[in-house]
Amino acid sequence: MRRTKAEAEQTREAVIAAAVTVFLERGFARATFDEIARAAGVTRGAVYWHFRDKLEIFHALERRADLPNEAFASRLRARFADDRGLDPLHELARTIRDGVQAFEANTERCRILTILWLRCEYVGEMLPALERRQRADAAMQELFVEVIALAAARGRLAPGWSPEMAGRVLLLLVNGTVEYWLRATADARLETEMMSLVTAFLDSIRLPLPEDADR
Repeated sequence: MRRTKAEAEQTREAVIAAAVTVFLERGFARATFDEIARAAGVTRGAVYWHFRDKLEIFHALERRADLPNEAFASRLRARFADDRGLDPLHELARTIRDGVQAFEANTERCRILTILWLRCEYVGEMLPALERRQRADAAMQELFVEVIALAAARGRLAPGWSPEMAGRVLLLLVNGTVEYWLRATADARLETEMMSLVTAFLDSIRLPLPEDADR
C-alpha cells in the first residue's frame, strides 16, 4: 500500500531519532544501517528509502544542530542597527546567554552535538564535516571579533587586548565549556557554567567608563 506523505515523514523522523540513539551508543563509525532500522522499528529498505547511506543521515543531523546559530548572529546585528547606543559587550553576553538557553532546552540538539563532537572520527569521508565545523567556528569567531571591535571603536576595550585576540579567546572559552559540559556526568546546567565564565571574561576586557571608575 502506498504510504502518505505524512507517514513517510513520520518514518524519516523515526529513522533520524533512532540514528541519534545508535550513534550515541556505538559511535558513527561502528553504527550500521541494520542497527538503525531495528532501533527505528522499520526495515532496512525503509531506511534506504530516505537516506542512501550513514553519511547522509549524519548530514541531516548536522543541519539540525547548526540551524539556530545564524539566527542569533542576525538578531544581534539587527539590535545594533536599531540602537547604536547599546553596550556591545553587554549585548554579546546577552546573545550568548540566549543561545545557551535555547540549546540547553533542546534535548535533541544536545544529543546531536554530543555525536558531532564526541562520537565521530573526522577522517576519510568525514573530513568535509570537519571542514564545515571549522567554517562554523570561524563564522562565530568573526561575529565575536566584529562586536568586540565595535566596543574598541567606542573606547571600551581594555589595553593589551585586540578584537582578534579577544574574539579567539571567547570562541575557545565557549567551545571548551560546551565540550566539557557534554562530557560531564554531573547534573550541571550549561547556562550556569557558561555565563559565569563569559561574564568574567567580558568584564576583564571591558574598559570602564570614567563615571564607572569613580563609583
